Amino acid sequence: MDKKLLVVKPPYWHVPLGIAYVLSCLERNNIQFDFIDTTFVDPDYDKILKKNNYLAFAVGGLNADFEFIYTTIRKIRSIQPGLPVILGGNITKDINHHILFDKDKLGIDFGIVGEAETSLPHLVNRLNMGTEDFSGVPGLLYKDKKNGEIIKNIPVRLDLESVNILPAWHRINMEQYKHCNIPFMKRQIALPVVTGRGCVGACSFCSPTVGAFRMRPIKHVIEEIEFLFSTYDFELLFILNEMFYRTKDEILAFCNAYKNVKSRKPWICSMRADVSGIDADTFSAMKESGCVLTSAGIESGSDRVLKMMNKQTTIEQVKKFYRAARTAGLPCVGTFMVANEGETEEELKQTIDMVTKEEMNCDGMLLDTYSGTRIYKNALKKGLIKDEWDHLRQTFISPYPYLLEWTDRMRYLNISEIPDNRFWDVIFRELRRFHTFLFNRFQALDFSYRPLWLLGSKDRPMGGVKLKGKCSECGNITEAISEYNLLGQIYYCSNCFSPIFFNFYKLNDFIAHYEMLCSELKKARRLVVVGTRLQAMNILKYDHFGLDYEKLIGFVEIRQNQLPSPDFGNKKRLKLKDLININPDVILIADDLGYAELSIKMFYCKKRMKIPEILHIFPDKKRWGMKLIRLYDKLDSAAGSVKIISLTFGFLCIRILKLKMVVPMMISLFRYLIKHVFGENIFLKAKHLYIRYLK
Repeated sequence: MDKKLLVVKPPYWHVPLGIAYVLSCLERNNIQFDFIDTTFVDPDYDKILKKNNYLAFAVGGLNADFEFIYTTIRKIRSIQPGLPVILGGNITKDINHHILFDKDKLGIDFGIVGEAETSLPHLVNRLNMGTEDFSGVPGLLYKDKKNGEIIKNIPVRLDLESVNILPAWHRINMEQYKHCNIPFMKRQIALPVVTGRGCVGACSFCSPTVGAFRMRPIKHVIEEIEFLFSTYDFELLFILNEMFYRTKDEILAFCNAYKNVKSRKPWICSMRADVSGIDADTFSAMKESGCVLTSAGIESGSDRVLKMMNKQTTIEQVKKFYRAARTAGLPCVGTFMVANEGETEEELKQTIDMVTKEEMNCDGMLLDTYSGTRIYKNALKKGLIKDEWDHLRQTFISPYPYLLEWTDRMRYLNISEIPDNRFWDVIFRELRRFHTFLFNRFQALDFSYRPLWLLGSKDRPMGGVKLKGKCSECGNITEAISEYNLLGQIYYCSNCFSPIFFNFYKLNDFIAHYEMLCSELKKARRLVVVGTRLQAMNILKYDHFGLDYEKLIGFVEIRQNQLPSPDFGNKKRLKLKDLININPDVILIADDLGYAELSIKMFYCKKRMKIPEILHIFPDKKRWGMKLIRLYDKLDSAAGSVKIISLTFGFLCIRILKLKMVVPMMISLFRYLIKHVFGENIFLKAKHLYIRYLK
């Protein structure tokens, strides 16, 4: 080759197995390339393209990477309009091909449909020769320059039986990626391997696969595992493909082969609940060979919904799978979806009833209508998606309703049978029922904590905490360093991977305050919560106080310049001035920067209105500035009609309380300087050393 290929990876944090296989393919075919991982580098494309004469620019990914891919192609086009653009990954087969090739939209030149190993070398060879004949390139998507027709060549599958291909991990920053980014794995150091490609499923919500599972020879898998063990320092083997194996016999064959590996490491895997012959003995064999965790998709507690989504499993199969794993003592996690296509409110309730009754260690996510899926095509036919380009630019990928940053819930595409005007109320109510069950079921035993004020910031004036407690399932001692999350402090057991909730309100210095809150909040007729950050969102996520959520009017922002959405969760986002018309009888302060109570009292004082009952999620002795607030109360009651005195004093108190934020703000500045002056690696090492010191 006379010219190199420029390969760019989108900025996601999970281990880039797919791109590692692509780079390995390029190396084996002696194709020269430059690789940029934008997770760690913000490239100057103008400088890079002027310095190098590239053959083509290659990028790829999933629908979730669409916005990055779109903006990056725009940059490349603005600098070097004639440079061919190659797109790979599922996005090439999922998105409308006219959008892919439209110069005013994505504007690619070539798409790789299927596995890059059988397509990309042929395409690069044709580009290098300068030919415009691409008819013989397998799995290539391109536009005929004569008639403008978009042509899709038939893909060719890689022969996994005869070729043992290893990912090019030496091209990847493994020191960063090997830290497992899965919450329940507690940042264990993990590396991936795949036992095959594809899936037997054809679920309506999933990006289409070939509808089959192509198994790698177990000998090849073991050879790759032994290579990883001998080359890299890590703690956990992560079998990354979405389905481990198809049958009990295949699973047992792997387990027997893995037992002979020297220096075996624990491993985890994902499966389908309909694995042929799966039973407690299978899970016992997996556990004996070193498996410490498995999972299977739950999706729904309604057989009708499962059938509509073509899941090819039943409720009984899912229950049997989880019960067999529990019998064998092998931890099993999973996920279910809410707002499925055609799902009714009653069927959503059935899902929550099932996972709580079965005490499944799982989580729930909103269904997202991915491009290319059957539910997407159905939504197009029904007219629910009117503009595919707009849907691509605005849709949220795998939305989680408790993400604070997700503000524009009006953009969510509801394809369920739950009416739009009740949709969010139903979703939050049912998910709250589920998360409240988890909180009450998996609480830490012998819980203790120690405040760590130096972990504070301008958004977290309470600082951080060092937590310690026993897992309720296995008794394993768990310690954690985290922010001061009073209403939803969750961690995961490093032994059995069960959730562990640290319930502050059961501690001696909180319990009396908690009982008072429950009593007073039940009397509330018109309740308003102050805050739009973590503690406020946890009020929507967990029902700690037995609230009547119909009486919760909305969430008040004391601080300005917050996110512009009119809603917070499924409730109204309010300003202090809105309290005049709302006329609440109880105000609960959740996210308090130290001066929320004073701000509210001064507001009512200026308006000469009666102050509602003000409650805090934190006891008085745990909050900053209580002496100043009590002094203000005394002065305000003594001042009578001369309110100017109390207002002036209140203003000074607020300034003093804001000054107390100087220390955490300086800490935040110090962290920023380390991160951006000395680099991400130095920052992470310093952070790990500090947390290790605290432990």
